[in-house]
Amino acid sequence: MKIGLPENHGLSSSLASGPLLRRNADGKIELTDVQFEALQFGVAKGKSVLAIAPTSSGKTDIGLIAASSWFDNGINEGRKVVYLTSHRALARQKFFEFQERLGPLFSLAKSEMVLATGDDVVDANGDAVPDAFSVPVVVATYEKYLNMLAGSGFRGGTDKICCIADELQLISDGTRGQQVEILMTLLREDTGQIVALSAVMEEKDGRLLASWLKASLIRTTRREVPLIYELRTPTQTLTTSTDRESAPTIVSPRETDTLSTLKELMKKPGEHEPIAVFCMSKKEVFELAEQWASEASRMGARVDDDLPHFREPTTSADELNRYLPHRFAYHTADLNEDERVAVEARLDGNELRVVFATTTLAAGLNYAFRTVIIHNWERWNGRKRAREPILPGEFHNMAGRAGRLSHVDRPGRVIFFANSATQIRMAQRYLSWWDLDKLKARIHPSTFTQLSLQLLASGVVESDEELFQFLQGTFSAQRELEINSGQPDVWREALTDSLSHLKQWNFVS
Repeated sequence: MKIGLPENHGLSSSLASGPLLRRNADGKIELTDVQFEALQFGVAKGKSVLAIAPTSSGKTDIGLIAASSWFDNGINEGRKVVYLTSHRALARQKFFEFQERLGPLFSLAKSEMVLATGDDVVDANGDAVPDAFSVPVVVATYEKYLNMLAGSGFRGGTDKICCIADELQLISDGTRGQQVEILMTLLREDTGQIVALSAVMEEKDGRLLASWLKASLIRTTRREVPLIYELRTPTQTLTTSTDRESAPTIVSPRETDTLSTLKELMKKPGEHEPIAVFCMSKKEVFELAEQWASEASRMGARVDDDLPHFREPTTSADELNRYLPHRFAYHTADLNEDERVAVEARLDGNELRVVFATTTLAAGLNYAFRTVIIHNWERWNGRKRAREPILPGEFHNMAGRAGRLSHVDRPGRVIFFANSATQIRMAQRYLSWWDLDKLKARIHPSTFTQLSLQLLASGVVESDEELFQFLQGTFSAQRELEINSGQPDVWREALTDSLSHLKQWNFVS
């Protein structure tokens, strides 16, 4: 942690003295290393940055600092802030955080802050917003914002926007990365300021992505609150710490299944709670929660006169009303708004001992867990008809929910399991917490036919040459050019073939 602001930090006196910045018990400004460095690189002066730092390093506050300074220097001249997120649940949480922290600073009305996810574009009153581009603050998922741009005809004016792109490693995702890359290609040229954030990105990839975004790279692997990883096997437990890059330490065997481990941790609740248990499927979440209900009932229920009133009589509502008196719950994307609020409000209030969750809860949601148990780190691949390990980036995103800044008295703890020799061999990669995924290009010639149709039909480009230039401006093109100097010729030939097919089929003229 750093005490005080760097020289030439760029914050106005009103922002520097106000509630925007965290203060310690002595009332002095306290910044994480990455926040301090972001200010040094001019994030409060409108400079674009790519900040890569472990979970719980205060990256959201870098976005808030940028947004506040952006407004401070011209909200009356039409400046706007767009916060892009990876998941609906994360968008909701950031939206409420912006309401609480950004709204009062600039006297923003509820109608001036918009949440755009799925089919909904609503303001803070819950009212539909016909023109989200006219309001000062938009919080949206990447795909939703791309769709909004397409529907608006890609109007100009992005030079007045500060775009905060959270969880930008999504640009490498196998199913969503292409749409994220298209959006960021559209935004990177003319947007006033881009503040890109990621917890899991290799340094080489970070340099390349920062160069593409025309941003300064800020990267640290140091966590303000260390994590201890435990790989539990039938014969031994292997541990590593984020304090240093080193080979695992071997300690005596411990419990090797989730429920037994929970019972072990509950013996010292002050040390290990609250606990998040992450699963790869909703089915696993529901089964574990029901099994834990039997264990929790033996511990006795808390007298709770404040159980939520659910407006819809769903199965989830019935189950949560049974679970909450025992101070545990589950969290999946299927919860309706009432149910989600009931669980998340108790997480915010530190009223839950255990939460069973799918990976949506791990996608940047800022809840303070002391311990994370990863029940299963293999996901079913329907195409291959087999289970396969999740990528290290996803694993460490889940792991990073432990050891939050609000719990600085002890390291976070991450527990996962492997039983067979094959599993143990594969799982040991996760102990090397510094060994992250390499970003993969998601735009390549094999996708040109469908992608060309999308870009032409949506109005992103209007001619064959504009289409080629747009594709050449993508991150994938830059990445390919790094390893193949003939990339432009290869891509132009492939694009010509794709357009020829589309014209032959009368999809384009």
